[in-house]
Amino acid sequence: MNALASTLRRAGEPPLLLAGLCPPLAVLLIIEGPTLLLRFAVLACIALGWTFVFARVRGRAMRLDGLVTAALLALLLPAEAPLWHLLLGASFGVVLAEEIFGGRGRGFVHPAVATLCFLAFSFTSPDYRQDPGVPLLAVLPAFALLILAGQASWRLLGAAFAMLWLVLALQGGADPLDVLSSGGVLIAFVFLGADPVASGATQAGRWLHGALLGLLAGLFMQAGPAFGSVVFAVLMASIFAPTLDALVVALHARWREARHAL
Repeated sequence: MNALASTLRRAGEPPLLLAGLCPPLAVLLIIEGPTLLLRFAVLACIALGWTFVFARVRGRAMRLDGLVTAALLALLLPAEAPLWHLLLGASFGVVLAEEIFGGRGRGFVHPAVATLCFLAFSFTSPDYRQDPGVPLLAVLPAFALLILAGQASWRLLGAAFAMLWLVLALQGGADPLDVLSSGGVLIAFVFLGADPVASGATQAGRWLHGALLGLLAGLFMQAGPAFGSVVFAVLMASIFAPTLDALVVALHARWREARHAL
């Protein structure tokens, strides 16, 4: 198992994530047809275009992480979204959530999350909070792949699913099984919520981040669709992830000082 995980990690982040996204993209291509290809092509041009501009300005090599963002947005945005919405939203997400901080690995919110939230807050039609309708079976291979590769933290996801289940059960609202059987919701949790750049970095921080994510998602579902609620919860939890890590580090340092003082 460790050898398999090491092999998957050596494949690199963009190829690994794109491999996980291939099955749901293939299924959605069958359902939608050329519309999906056009949406992905537009989003890829926007994401890679901004990446190229910032790479040239900073004198760095260009990375292909924009393809992952484009693939995620092609899956999660509604088919009827106007092209100018894609242009505006993807530019906002890539520039303000990633490139302005220095590129992949330096921001604290996934660019796809920033794009989805920006469009949902800016436009009422189409409804960017609605579930994209990706079949769950098409997402399960990606779930297993990212967990095995260590790209998605099982601690974070376990805490998020458990807390979400608890909150929904206590509120007596949506059925937790129905919520977690949505492919779009699972993509939001695995690719966006458990993104290693925008999630907790310490082991305890991942547990806390996951619990916060599940709590917020469950609370938001009382006022809106499950998919949109998870995306908004990912945004809020990502903002607090650095604070949770700092709290964990501070408590650990205090514990070590107290232990050595004895």
